[in-house]
Amino acid sequence: LDEKTSVLGSGKVVIPGKAAESELYRRVTLPNGHDDIMPNRGEPLSKIETDLIRDWINQGAVWPENSFAAKHWAYVPPTRPQLPKIKNPQSAKNPIDHFILARLEKENLKPSPEAERARLLRRVSLDLIGLPPSPDDMEKFLADKSPDAYEKAVDRLLASPQYGVRWARPWLDLARYADSSGYQRDNLWDIWPYRDWVINALNADMPFDQFTIEQLAGDLLPNATLDQKIATGFNRCAPVNVEAGSDQEESRVNQVFDRVNTAGTVWLGSTIECAQCHNHKYDPISQKEYYQLFAFFNNTPKETEFSNPNTTIGLEFAGPYLKLPDKKIETQRAAVQEQIKKADEKIKAAGDKLLSEQKAWEKEMSGNLAALTQTHVLEVTDFNAESGSLYKTLADRSILLLEDDNAAAAPTDTYKITVRTKLTGITGFKLDVLTDPALPGNGPGRGNKKRPNFVLNNFTVAAEDTAKKSSGQPVKLRNARASFGQKNFGPANAIDDDSTSGWAINPQFFKDHWAVFETTAPIGFADGTTFTFTLDQNFGDVKTIGRFRISALTGKPDADGVPSDIVTILQSPADKRTTPQETRLNNFFLTKHPALAEMK
Repeated sequence: LDEKTSVLGSGKVVIPGKAAESELYRRVTLPNGHDDIMPNRGEPLSKIETDLIRDWINQGAVWPENSFAAKHWAYVPPTRPQLPKIKNPQSAKNPIDHFILARLEKENLKPSPEAERARLLRRVSLDLIGLPPSPDDMEKFLADKSPDAYEKAVDRLLASPQYGVRWARPWLDLARYADSSGYQRDNLWDIWPYRDWVINALNADMPFDQFTIEQLAGDLLPNATLDQKIATGFNRCAPVNVEAGSDQEESRVNQVFDRVNTAGTVWLGSTIECAQCHNHKYDPISQKEYYQLFAFFNNTPKETEFSNPNTTIGLEFAGPYLKLPDKKIETQRAAVQEQIKKADEKIKAAGDKLLSEQKAWEKEMSGNLAALTQTHVLEVTDFNAESGSLYKTLADRSILLLEDDNAAAAPTDTYKITVRTKLTGITGFKLDVLTDPALPGNGPGRGNKKRPNFVLNNFTVAAEDTAKKSSGQPVKLRNARASFGQKNFGPANAIDDDSTSGWAINPQFFKDHWAVFETTAPIGFADGTTFTFTLDQNFGDVKTIGRFRISALTGKPDADGVPSDIVTILQSPADKRTTPQETRLNNFFLTKHPALAEMK
């Protein structure tokens, strides 16, 4: 009965002039116990009330146009009222006193006497900074006999840094601030810079419109400053559910609901979450409008990830994070960067001078080509991952295993790699295990981005005569060595025929590694050799290699050998070399020069 169109527009609920035919009158006059009686609970309307309804309908059901136009006070813009008149206007020290004194006069009461000065200072100190006055502050205040002593004390408190701390507390409560993620695990996370931003904004007396804009959308402002990005911590305070059984998308949506509802509570002064499920005819915000507001916040990614990508348990908070500069560290970093710049300048100057020695080096190298260790990157003709993982071959002939957005990487895997080569006299193989931005934490392993390790349990090679297409024969390997081997997981474990041992690199993650395996005798068929490499990785927990490259070594099996393209350049006359060849040879010479290596 609060909407005229609902009551009079149907032609059935109320028929003006015809109470006996109106459904409203029928319902309120039914006998007790009838299914249709209204109200359907409690006592029925009295005969006086039903007669009033009957007469109103029969008299034409007159409904004033603006009878329900008044809004709830919360949605009416405030206006400054007129000051009430009081008997003794000079007794009022400020406009608020007029309202207080007018009410006291109405009740025939007199104001209490002014509190003693010590009590006044204590009250205002607790109000403005949340702390009682210090003994020194109290002594100074009591000794100040000037008429504006109290005003000066207020100014001092307003200027105190503690003012921002005191008034940040209720705001941070509204923002649901905590340095933890909420829910059952309540993990620690760092959001205290937002707390400090609120304190500093209050102490700086930031205008409220700017205070609002920066917290709701500081990151969207043109050329947003670091402080403006920190201000959006207001919406980063939403709890994050890392319970193992929680659905990540459901949790994300719940965070969006939290942000919408909090914005409504804080800036609209209204609890709007009812509209999340349905319309309320008394509420000014409809369900449609609620989800229009929801859309502003519904552009966030999932904020959790599985600590182990092979399982669906063990969620952890994954950001977003904003790295903040530390002034001390920034100063140190600037000094280090300056040192690096100067070192680079010295290295370049030294390199330019050392190039004068290159001709002698080339002559020496050319005379020892037969004895040089040469590294020949092998071109993969076929690759297969037992897990079915996708991959791609990169320009440097390395293989990169690809992450599948729809499926977690397999906990174990075996890679089979086929290559064909015309090389003979092969004395070893080099396995480069490489990092890549596409891998978790850059790799080189495919597991957890914080610990991207791998365990290579077996590295085996089979060789067959490509021309005769004979069956592959195992190649015996020995003398394994590597750039680094984890404790109890050295490279020799990869060729010991024991599937429970292996080569790993903990804690040296996020960097390239290599391992070299010598052959017991030189191999390579005259008409070409087809090699099949098998990399078994059965440790579990996604301890598998994310990117790798295989090379053959000729000469002495040395990991730090000379690339085969360098040997090719050295074999060609100097006046026949191309510019790219000259650049490649210059760079290689400089990287190998001991004086320059020491400077680097």
